[in-house]
Amino acid sequence: MSLPPLFPRRRLARGLAALTLALSAVACGASGSPGAKGPPGAEGRVAAVEVRDADFSASLFTIVRDGKQSPQRTGLLIGVVRRQLAHAAGRFNAGQPDRAVDSVLGALSLVRPGEGRAEMIDAVGERAVAGAIERLSPRGDEGRVRALMELRSAALPSGSRARAESDEHLAALEQWMKETRTGGPLEQLGADQRAAVSRALVDGRAESIQRAAAATVAWIDRAIEFNIEYRQGGARPEREEAVEAARALESGGASLAALFLRFGDAKGAIDQIDRTSVRRVIPPGLYQRLKAAATDDDAVSWQALAAAFAQHEAQERDAETGMRQDLLDGAIWGAALEAYRRDPLNYDSATLLSQVMIRLGMSEATPLVIAGALGDRPSPGALGAALGLVLSALSEEASNDDFDAARRTYNAAGPLLVLADRAARGGGALDPSGARVRSLMASLELRAGNLVAALPLLRAATAAEPTVNGLTVLAMAERQSGEPQAALEDVRRALGAPDARTAPLEIIQAHLLAFELHRDAGTQDRAKESLDAALTAALDTRQRARDPGAKARTERLLGRILDGYGDEKGATRAYDRAFALVAAEPPQLGATMLDAVGRALVERDLPAARRALKRGLEANVDEDDLIYGGLWVLLLERALGVATDGTAGRALDSATSRASWTGKLAAWANGGLSDADLGRLARSAAQRVEAQFYTAMARKAAGDAGADERLRAVSKSPVIDLLEVHLAREMLAPALHLDLPRNAGLP
Repeated sequence: MSLPPLFPRRRLARGLAALTLALSAVACGASGSPGAKGPPGAEGRVAAVEVRDADFSASLFTIVRDGKQSPQRTGLLIGVVRRQLAHAAGRFNAGQPDRAVDSVLGALSLVRPGEGRAEMIDAVGERAVAGAIERLSPRGDEGRVRALMELRSAALPSGSRARAESDEHLAALEQWMKETRTGGPLEQLGADQRAAVSRALVDGRAESIQRAAAATVAWIDRAIEFNIEYRQGGARPEREEAVEAARALESGGASLAALFLRFGDAKGAIDQIDRTSVRRVIPPGLYQRLKAAATDDDAVSWQALAAAFAQHEAQERDAETGMRQDLLDGAIWGAALEAYRRDPLNYDSATLLSQVMIRLGMSEATPLVIAGALGDRPSPGALGAALGLVLSALSEEASNDDFDAARRTYNAAGPLLVLADRAARGGGALDPSGARVRSLMASLELRAGNLVAALPLLRAATAAEPTVNGLTVLAMAERQSGEPQAALEDVRRALGAPDARTAPLEIIQAHLLAFELHRDAGTQDRAKESLDAALTAALDTRQRARDPGAKARTERLLGRILDGYGDEKGATRAYDRAFALVAAEPPQLGATMLDAVGRALVERDLPAARRALKRGLEANVDEDDLIYGGLWVLLLERALGVATDGTAGRALDSATSRASWTGKLAAWANGGLSDADLGRLARSAAQRVEAQFYTAMARKAAGDAGADERLRAVSKSPVIDLLEVHLAREMLAPALHLDLPRNAGLP
């Protein structure tokens, strides 16, 4: 039979009807004592395990798969938490603070009541915790900040200055919390409840959980009393108190359940609910599922609980009365972990747990979790979904440029890729395929400047699934590795790839790459053949394209082709048409602006560069795009010895105080950083190449004879998708004088 709704989806009415609806069956309430204590800690001597990055995926997998406590497991848990906090510290250093905070919380989520050990936070972990405190403090997240400050203080040497300062900050926070509790009694109880619960979600000690449970019960008790008073007296209460009452009645029961579920304690939740007024406000469907998990304690019951909170997370929630995200995250994590531990071979449990681990900055074990649930002969659908999960994990790390985490995740996916290769040999079609996973990892290695690792991945991926785009990327990588003939062979294969008829823009790109390879080799006739083929393909695509974005990309490619012939006026008209096509689409307009300004930089056409940058400024394109465009215009002005007209300054000035890499570039352009400073501040391979390009261009503008050699080094960079690499190559390219084909029919 179907269960009743798990969570009410009420909204706070303009009046106060929500209160009476929430408690239609409640006459009175009585509070009880907090719930049960957490599990006892592991006994015996514990030797902390040194977990290396190479061991992290397997070690983390061991911890999440089995929660039975023992001295050996505690030692491994210490090592895993330390290593995860080290990853968080690295993410802070790399300028990814939000991902770093998630990673700190992910490390602490592995620790259940009774498992905490002081050794888990070493000097590196202490810095990660300090970074999380700094990030969360401005958000007013006083509960989690307090818990993290307590952890940090405990990790610092007793009697040290740092320990004293941390203790002072903690005391100041506690005083601030007391002084800022304003509003009516119910508002103050609500604030206390939120702080106590947020603290317990991070702290995890039994006493912390008990305090949070007691605060939640007191909050709900007062909301029940408030509702009765309103119904009996009829006087209109303060809106803030009414909102707080509605929040407690609508989400208080689920919040208490989520608090205990964060630690996998359904029995503790039921005990607390049954002994207090929470029983009267918790949604019946949720109570039934909690009861099942507490009594049956099997994978099915825990799955149902995890699914209930995951479903609620996907629904629209009232901002004033709905459950908080940190509670939802905690409940989903705790229930998913218990479901998986009850039956690690259950595919649904493994999938949900993997998704939560990705969110918590622990992608590295997800391929092992999901592979263990597949078996030796998975269905194509299940295997494809598992590979999709690996793609999601890699994409998450890619969005943060965390190449080391991506490598750990990819290496852990080895067993899945073996299964995918076996399926491919048997003719099975997977969506996504193993080739897709290898292609994505190859692109990450290219962004990291690691051609040695990227090339075999690209070769394997294109051998399994030859596509125009994949083979063109392989050709670009071969060129950068000093193998132009191999690159030309890759282009030949790309032009004959199975998807050639359905990838017209990629075909144009392949012809243009062939043109550049022949041009750089000095074979002018072959260069003209490739450029003519690119022109024919571009004009044909231009006639067939219907989507404005595709039309604009075609016009930009046509502009590059016409520049190859030396037809500057034709190229300018092509870029003007591209601008007109994407006038209402800032992302596309930003890309068009960068292409146009970059082309003008190569051609030393300052008026065209300024016009394109002004278009971007007027359209409010992305600030990063404006910074790069402003840099190029400024460098061109300096190279030509022309006074600035202020356009570049408008693009750069607003960003000089930003902490991001583009902010540092803007500060360098305005004289706030030296060349050496910029080089030291570059953290990634891409940033180092950009720093080399801009400092070389500045030297070139100043008349440095060695600047071209610096640009040549940039042009050979393994970070092949950077515009700066393309610009350096084009500025150093040999000049060709090619005639346009007769009757080309140019627009």
